[in-house]
Amino acid sequence: MFKNLNEKDKKKIYSLLSLGVICAIALIVLPGFSNDKKGEEEKNAKTDKQTEASKENKNDAIETKLKNILSKIEGAGDVDVMITFESSEEIQPAFNSNSNTEKTQETDAQGGERTVTTSSENKTMITSGSNNPVVLKTNEAKIKGVIVVSSGASDSRVKETLYSAVQTALQVSGHQVEVYTK
Repeated sequence: MFKNLNEKDKKKIYSLLSLGVICAIALIVLPGFSNDKKGEEEKNAKTDKQTEASKENKNDAIETKLKNILSKIEGAGDVDVMITFESSEEIQPAFNSNSNTEKTQETDAQGGERTVTTSSENKTMITSGSNNPVVLKTNEAKIKGVIVVSSGASDSRVKETLYSAVQTALQVSGHQVEVYTK
């Protein structure tokens, strides 16, 4: 096929053909890698959304529980509750940690001394078989404030009872609770 070409031209043509084959293979293989990354990113996004939704569900569950219990108080009537949170739930995962400290002292010919201290720490999160982190401790969300609106709050005794019940149930200070009449 390339009989009439000299050796230098043949090498150029073979190099170009090799480069073309490599590019063709890369075009076939590379889209598969990007799809894996997209799938992984989508999976992480779904997990983040599920985590956020579960936090909202926990917050809604607290409001619903409080509403149900307050509506059972004599004279409270129809009750609505809103809770605002200062921070969300905090999870503390377990870690394996290794730390090394290396101290080196050097003395030169003139009698000068130099001390070098090198420290390193390696932390690895411990995960379960399903790649979920092992949780040491979970800190509940901090409550910033609570508003209770009740049809029976016009009676000062009912209002005081609702006020005390919210403080007790949520372990919050008095300045964080407001009770209003519907």
